[in-house]
Amino acid sequence: MLKLKTRIINYMQKINQSLLLILIFTLFSTAYADDSTPTDKPKWELGVGLGVLSLPHYRGSDQRTEYAAPIPYVRYNGKRLKVDKEGGRFYFYNGDDVKVDLSTAFSFPVDSKDNRARQGMPDIDAIIELGPRIQFNLYESDNKNLRFRLGLPFRAAVATDIGHTKAIGWVFSPYLQLRYYSGWESAISIGPVWASEEYHDYFYEVASEYATASRPAYDAKAGYSGSRITLTVSRRFNRIWFGFFAKYDNLNNAAFIDSPLIRQKDSLMMGFALSWVFKESKQRGHL
Repeated sequence: MLKLKTRIINYMQKINQSLLLILIFTLFSTAYADDSTPTDKPKWELGVGLGVLSLPHYRGSDQRTEYAAPIPYVRYNGKRLKVDKEGGRFYFYNGDDVKVDLSTAFSFPVDSKDNRARQGMPDIDAIIELGPRIQFNLYESDNKNLRFRLGLPFRAAVATDIGHTKAIGWVFSPYLQLRYYSGWESAISIGPVWASEEYHDYFYEVASEYATASRPAYDAKAGYSGSRITLTVSRRFNRIWFGFFAKYDNLNNAAFIDSPLIRQKDSLMMGFALSWVFKESKQRGHL
């Protein structure tokens, strides 16, 4: 009876992780926000597609994981609520030069038995980050095809396995973004990252009970968390949408760089999605 109960629990955990995987793919596959003027776009669109993602187990890991999954394609151009290439977000203020909205970020769970550096340590749960973001439009061309923007997202982070949730501090990741529209929509963003001690500890601390001869005890500190460059490219071909993104992380001089869980100082995350848009509204979206 106990074995059956354990199997049921493990099965439900796999289902929950699969649902979380689909959610994250939905957000990743459509990359980052498209703030182009939507007056000529439907208020909502629905579709379905396939997403493929390759990423390190965690920033600083020398092992990777690949995922492929069916994904929904959802876009909604409301006055305050938008669902598009950055997933869903709510605008507190949506001006021409300044925007204030909710910023989100996600990280995949890691089973420590599958990671050489973390053997015998607790698993890393899925990480959900949520908080306000202020965006300043620093430059916009007359035809609105070229934009230069400063983004200031500040997010609280929680670790969750669906059944249990734990607060793990905060992340501040300002960035400069250059976005260009010419049939293809492309953007490149660059910026540093800072995080709290709780956030760094969750990934890079080695408690004394998990220390070994090759993995000494380590207590991470708050502060600089490295830098990142993100590239996104997408295009709509009638009913077909294609999107690609790549994110490069560099951990040189990070506050936790001496952690024994750091196996390499840089990493690359990349993915693409192909979607078929089968339904759209006749009503046009809001500015």
